[in-house]
Amino acid sequence: MTYAILDDAKTSVTKTGSIRELFKNVSFPASGVPDSFLTANNVVELVETLSYTSPSQKLTKVTPYVDSGKAYSVKVETTSADEITVLNTAKWSEIRFARNELLKQTDWRASSDLTLSDAWKNYRQALRDITTQSDPFAITWPTEPS
Repeated sequence: MTYAILDDAKTSVTKTGSIRELFKNVSFPASGVPDSFLTANNVVELVETLSYTSPSQKLTKVTPYVDSGKAYSVKVETTSADEITVLNTAKWSEIRFARNELLKQTDWRASSDLTLSDAWKNYRQALRDITTQSDPFAITWPTEPS
């Protein structure tokens, strides 16, 4: 876990690291660092991840900062149009690969000496139609027939 030491006004981060890195000459009990020690030394946990909505947002590493008494090393930012294009292209590539793998797994059912049921025909067609969906981050995959 990474921690941050805040300045006396608790408005900026002065140093970050593990407890052992920040307090090299201090021993702590096996139960962990006491909250009273953290409070007395202006130490808070460094938030290194936040939730965000992909592809419209991205997580960016930044110089540690303080907001509402918490220390952060990341910010959520809006993704540019060019970045969204790159993300969408990569995601469609992943989807096509997964779709092709699912089609390969059912190819044997479509061999010339077998009759393909309507359920399997519809399933395979739905797989081929996957790329007609509008959002590569919200794909609805067809269910394989039983």
